[in-house]
Amino acid sequence: MITPSYRLINPQANRSFVFKWEPFDLTTRWHYHPELELIYFIEGQTNAVIGDGFRHFNEGDLVLLGSNFPHVLQENREFVKEAPQCRPFGLIIQFTEDFMGSEFLNKPELQMISSLFRRSRRGLFFRKTAINKVKNRLLELHRLSEPRKLFGLFDILETLAETKAYDYMTNKDYGYDHTQDESRMRDINQYIYEHFTEKITVKDIAAIANMTETSFCRYFKTRTLKNFTRFLTEIRISYACQLLSNTNHSVTNVCFKSGFNELPYFTRQFRKVMNISPQGYQKWKKAL
Repeated sequence: MITPSYRLINPQANRSFVFKWEPFDLTTRWHYHPELELIYFIEGQTNAVIGDGFRHFNEGDLVLLGSNFPHVLQENREFVKEAPQCRPFGLIIQFTEDFMGSEFLNKPELQMISSLFRRSRRGLFFRKTAINKVKNRLLELHRLSEPRKLFGLFDILETLAETKAYDYMTNKDYGYDHTQDESRMRDINQYIYEHFTEKITVKDIAAIANMTETSFCRYFKTRTLKNFTRFLTEIRISYACQLLSNTNHSVTNVCFKSGFNELPYFTRQFRKVMNISPQGYQKWKKAL
């Protein structure tokens, strides 16, 4: 089997974790990332390469994959034949072990969740008795406000940490670390986060990766599922959300402080990512 590729997970604006409620992308490469991944299969059927083997997932299945656990969801051809118009759909939540702070999991009240994260390094497939306890909460998450999503996630993790109704998906801790691919993506990521408020061109970042511009664009898309411009825009919008939430800066000042050069363009991109205007977002945060 080929070596999995390192995947750079782009943080979502105004969230400390990644929350996806959408059809599964079944075109990606076998990959791994530092973030843990909770996957709830809501509609359809998929195949997957998980750890060191192959799996089949049905509606209602729930798994938790640990940090750097290689995986990829793939098309189930039999399901495609039976329901060609149906795209497998589900909930994916990605988060690092320290997404609430490096010392957070050291609190005595969270030792069971810390243990859950350690066990997830072998991949956890939850049985129906465990899933039934969290099913309704999983299905409600996308309707909740951002603070309640966070509380809801911890509530779900606590319930899963307490259950013994699960099976390991591999016979040992299964992870990939310190590869050349990972080192390259970390260099790229570090450069972007250090310079995103400045002008960054594809030529600049391709040089960091020691690649041609064409090769870099193709490489970056396979690792992030986004082109470089979109990735950079989302990072800038995430920073703009912080400024709009925690400062009294005008929208114009936030625009330029976030790395944008034109207010109309900033407004369009902000609305595209956040589904609300910068002015509307600022008013909403102040009213909380």
